[in-house]
Amino acid sequence: MTSTGIRRVVTGYGPDGRATVVSDRRVASISPDQGDKWSIWSADAPVSFPDNGTPPPFRGPLLPAPGGFHITVFTLPPHFDPDTMWGTDDPAEREKLFEATIDPDTHPILADPNPYGYATTRGSSALHATASIDCLMQISGESVFVLEDTEIRLQPGDWLIVNGVPHSCRNDLDRPAVLVGTVIGAHHSGIPLRHPDRTE
Repeated sequence: MTSTGIRRVVTGYGPDGRATVVSDRRVASISPDQGDKWSIWSADAPVSFPDNGTPPPFRGPLLPAPGGFHITVFTLPPHFDPDTMWGTDDPAEREKLFEATIDPDTHPILADPNPYGYATTRGSSALHATASIDCLMQISGESVFVLEDTEIRLQPGDWLIVNGVPHSCRNDLDRPAVLVGTVIGAHHSGIPLRHPDRTE
């Protein structure tokens, strides 16, 4: 990754039926929210071959339709903590402020039936779930993925699979955290109501 973007080389079939390079260019970053993101390749449905390497239809910018995929690289800025963005220490108020910033066209998140402030982990004011399986690998730096009452600290080489559960993230270090991911669009029947006393 450089200031000029990430190099992406795309192959396909030429008119003569031979495999060929159809594109070799730098992909610029986009920033629909905190931190730079690079959209590498995506589709809203399973693809069929042979094809000429033209980018498939993708609704974007982040979440594919069920059966589709999105390969992306993204960063978390140094010391990124959603809880510090809202100017209040009230967890319920922070969650409300976070939800008010969501654009459903760019970030189609699921409605959460649980009461505001039910989560206890630092960074939980940005908990959200999407109809997707997010397969993420830490490339450099460290990131902390936040569940309702659990933290998962990722170091370079670690993978995390987010199976449509409410999650958020932090970066506790003074350098960017860089991750690569494949987001797979999925069907989701909705976030279940949390039962704090249920253990089975």
